[in-house]
Amino acid sequence: MNIKRYSITLISVLLLTAVFGTALASPDINTNQDTITEGQAITTAAEIVDLENAEILMDNIDLHLPTVLPDNFQQESVIYNEPPAIINNSLRNLNEDSVKEVTIRYRDQSDATKWIDYTTKEMEIELIDENVQQIEINGVQGQFLESKEKGIKVYNWFSNGASHFVIAKDGIDESQILSFINSIK
Repeated sequence: MNIKRYSITLISVLLLTAVFGTALASPDINTNQDTITEGQAITTAAEIVDLENAEILMDNIDLHLPTVLPDNFQQESVIYNEPPAIINNSLRNLNEDSVKEVTIRYRDQSDATKWIDYTTKEMEIELIDENVQQIEINGVQGQFLESKEKGIKVYNWFSNGASHFVIAKDGIDESQILSFINSIK
C-alpha cells in the first residue's frame, strides 16, 4: 500500500511540475524533446494547435471552456502536451491518455503582463503545498494556492471526469477570475 501511495505521489509531483512548466512557459515549441537538465521540468515539446484539433487530440475527455472572460481578455493560444516518454517508459501501468493535457492561454489585450492559463486533463491533479486551501469550485471540492513569490494564483478542481487547473497572474481582479472559473462547466 505504501509503495502504491508513493508511486501515485511521485507521479502527481512529476505531472504537477510538468503542468507548472507548461503554464509558466511561453508557448514556444521545445525542439529538444525529453531532455532533462538541472532546474527544468520533465516535459515534451508542446504543440500549438487550434481548439478543433485540441478536442480531437483530447478525445478521452470533454473540453469544458470558460464562457466568461475577464475584461479585455482574449484567447491567445492552445497548447497540447503529451506525457514525456521518460514517464511512459518507467511506469508501465500509466494510462497515457490520462496525462495528455491542453492548456489554453488567455491574455489581457490592454496589459500583456496579465494572463490566465487553463489546463485540463483526465488525471486528477492534487496540489501539495502547506499553503494550499481547500475551497469549493463549481459545486465540488477544490484547491487554491497563492504564490506571492511567483506572482500567481492557482485554482484546481476535478469534475466531469477531468482535472481543471487555472493559473492566473497577479493583478487580475479576483471577482473576474472567479467569474472565469465558475463559467467552466
